[in-house]
Amino acid sequence: MSAAHASAARLPSSAMFGALAGVVLFFLVFDPRLLDPGYWIWLMEGDPATQYLGWRFFRAEPWHWPPGMIRSYGLEVGSAIVFTDSIPIAAFVAKLLSPLLPETFQYFGLWALLCFALQGWFGGMLADLATERRLERYAITLLFTASLPVMDRAIGHFALMSHWLVLWGLWLALRPNRELSTGPWAAVACIASLVHAYLLYLVLALWVADVLRRRHFDPQPRPSFGDWVRHVIVVSLALVATMALAGYFLLPAHAVTGGAQYYGKYATNLNAFWNPGWGSRFLPGLAVMKGAELEGHAYLGLGMLALLPVALLSMIAPGSARPNLRPYVPLIAIGAFLWMLAVSHQVAWGDRVVLEVPLRGKLLDTVATLRASGRLAWVALYGLWFAAVAIVAARFAPRAATVLIVGAVALQLVDISPRYVAMRDYFADRFIATPARRASPLVSPFWPEAAKHYRTIRMAPVANMARGWEWLSLYAVDHGMAINTGQFARLSFPRVDAANRAITATLKDGPLDRSTLYLLWAPYAKFDWTIGPDDGVGVFDGYFVVAPGWFAEPRGSIAPEYLVRGPRRGIAP
Repeated sequence: MSAAHASAARLPSSAMFGALAGVVLFFLVFDPRLLDPGYWIWLMEGDPATQYLGWRFFRAEPWHWPPGMIRSYGLEVGSAIVFTDSIPIAAFVAKLLSPLLPETFQYFGLWALLCFALQGWFGGMLADLATERRLERYAITLLFTASLPVMDRAIGHFALMSHWLVLWGLWLALRPNRELSTGPWAAVACIASLVHAYLLYLVLALWVADVLRRRHFDPQPRPSFGDWVRHVIVVSLALVATMALAGYFLLPAHAVTGGAQYYGKYATNLNAFWNPGWGSRFLPGLAVMKGAELEGHAYLGLGMLALLPVALLSMIAPGSARPNLRPYVPLIAIGAFLWMLAVSHQVAWGDRVVLEVPLRGKLLDTVATLRASGRLAWVALYGLWFAAVAIVAARFAPRAATVLIVGAVALQLVDISPRYVAMRDYFADRFIATPARRASPLVSPFWPEAAKHYRTIRMAPVANMARGWEWLSLYAVDHGMAINTGQFARLSFPRVDAANRAITATLKDGPLDRSTLYLLWAPYAKFDWTIGPDDGVGVFDGYFVVAPGWFAEPRGSIAPEYLVRGPRRGIAP
């Protein structure tokens, strides 16, 4: 067995070291209360809210076909667990185990811990490919473990903390093995589709690079054409089947675009690799376009910025051996292509656009699927890190290589340490201190009484993220009700328009559904409403409420004066 195959067959100590380092890093940055499955209030704001609520509605419903479908969260607006960013793979596992789990259960803190551990694990696997020297491996493992983009996503994009999927794909694409790895590629692609679509894009790009390498760029012997076709078919079928079961195809194709008006807004800046934004101990933050501060962040770190020129000079210095880059051409090309997509058609240097590539029509709509295009720079970021350390490890004498790599990683960690300290304080405030003061704005005694009668809440107008959607959705799921709002990564606007036409006609001309509570919430959208003699209208906690059949039965402690009885007509809110 070759040394390369022997290295790949054993379990590297650097991977285990990385997993441990990731766990330690998690507890240095985050409060352990986030791991408490019963501590959910920290999630009730913005993006974390829809992830938690998506899981809550998914758990509360019986299984549907496809299994990823959610009917009660969003109704006409909603679709599937993959579009609530609720980490579908975790949601599926938790729902299967639901009878064994406590009534209140959140897995997002546990997922964040798992991401830090797996980031370290696959960082250690890459370190094992980069060098044979143990100290260098441990240093390289720390480099990948302490990835700023992973920590930055903990602001609320918990699925996007799963950069270990990118490292896994990068490891598969960099291995010296000459055979096609059908099983591992099918696994990483399917898992990525059950975590987040953007990570799936990156994994598929790395898979394409690997397929091209093994068939056309590796030394002989290479896989046969038949083996290559079988590999592509198996991975593709496994992925399509997984996506279908998860509910990706419940939305029409036109709904997949992220919106042409957004493509370029969340892009990578030309200065991204050397722009720390903030939190660098040594380098100042540089200007970027508004909106790209997070999504376009791809700072290499001062340690890697120092090591990359050293690696480059070692390859082009007079008398140096010519490197064999041929096996890596597909990966380099894919990384460059993803970086160009990350920059977008609105090429920005600093806080101004210096070049706008003319994209129009269907081409722009297709590319706009990658709305937050800056995320695509992550492959280039990790690829450059690996290239820097692997080239130095291979082209310098052992002692010199160790000094350079360990010194560069140490410089890297010192450089980014202020950002980690600042983010630790930020997370303590956002996830612990602020939630302690958080409470539902639905304080009227009307709401618990209404939950005894109504099974559905319909907001008018129908919209993604109607005002107060977080607490109304929590109220709905806590009481076994469906609701027609929420926050969704993608939705069908024609379906929203049709739902608005239907609710407008129902409020004006009837008939009102006796099991549905209607809430008019937007001052800019006036609705004609008509109620019968048993129906009521009123205003509770800022919502104009139409309550069909409210007076058809006694209401116990809730006096009739909480609502005005029909028959009546009016315009509201």
